[in-house]
Amino acid sequence: MTAPGAEAFERATLIAWPAEHRAARFGWEFCASGGGCSARPNSIWPLAWEHGASLDEAIAAAEAWCARHRIPLQFKLADGAIAPVHLPERLAQLGFAPFNTTLAMTRDINAASPLSGVALHHEPNDAIWRPLRESAPSAEDFAERRDIVLRIAAPRIFALADFEGAPAAIGLGVLTGDKLGIFLMRTAPEARRHGLARKIVRALIGWGAGQGARIAYLQVEQHNRSAIALYESEGFATLYTYAYWRRA
Repeated sequence: MTAPGAEAFERATLIAWPAEHRAARFGWEFCASGGGCSARPNSIWPLAWEHGASLDEAIAAAEAWCARHRIPLQFKLADGAIAPVHLPERLAQLGFAPFNTTLAMTRDINAASPLSGVALHHEPNDAIWRPLRESAPSAEDFAERRDIVLRIAAPRIFALADFEGAPAAIGLGVLTGDKLGIFLMRTAPEARRHGLARKIVRALIGWGAGQGARIAYLQVEQHNRSAIALYESEGFATLYTYAYWRRA
C-alpha cells in the first residue's frame, strides 16, 4: 500500500502519545505535559493554518501558552506538514534553529509475525516498568513517560522480553485506525545486543496485524544508527523527518 503523508502520521501520534494539556489554535496543536524530558508532548505542532491572525501573533500566543504551562517554547516541524510553509523562515529570523532531527519510519503490515518468546500485556505492571526505569536517563524522564503511557486511550499493547530470567526489553504498540505506532522501545543496559529489540518489533507488528493494522510507524533520532539499521532490516523506511525548533 502507499503510505499516507506526514500529516496523517503526525495526527496519529498526537493520539497515540498524548500530552497532558492540548489545545488547537490557528490550526496548530499546542501540547504540554509539565515537564520537557519528552519533547513530543511539550511542543507546538503547526500542522494546519487557519487565517485570522498574523504569523507573529500566533507565535506570540504559542509562547504565552507555553509559559503558562511552564515549558520552553519549541515547535515540532515535520517535513511535508508545516503550516504555513514559510514558518521555518520566520522562526529563523526570530533566532530559532532546528535541533534533534528525527526520522519517521513506516512499513506495510502484510502478515502476522511470530511472537518469538515475547509476552504481550494489555496493562502495565512492574515487569513492564522495570526496563523503562533502568534505561531512563533520570527519574523525571521515567515518570513523565510513565504518565504519558497511562493517559493513552487508544487500543494498546505492551511487549516484554526477558533476559537471564528478568524483564529486560519492552515496546509499546498503539492502534489508531489502521496505523500501528511503535513507542517506548527500551532495553535494559545489561541485555543489549542480544536481539531482544527485534523480537519486540516483530511481536508488536504481529499484534497489530491481528487488530487490522495495515501500516506501522515509529520515530527514531537521526544519530541512533544502530536502531535505524535494525528498523531498516525489519522493513521500515524513512517517510519524512522532523526537528524541534528552539531559540538558539
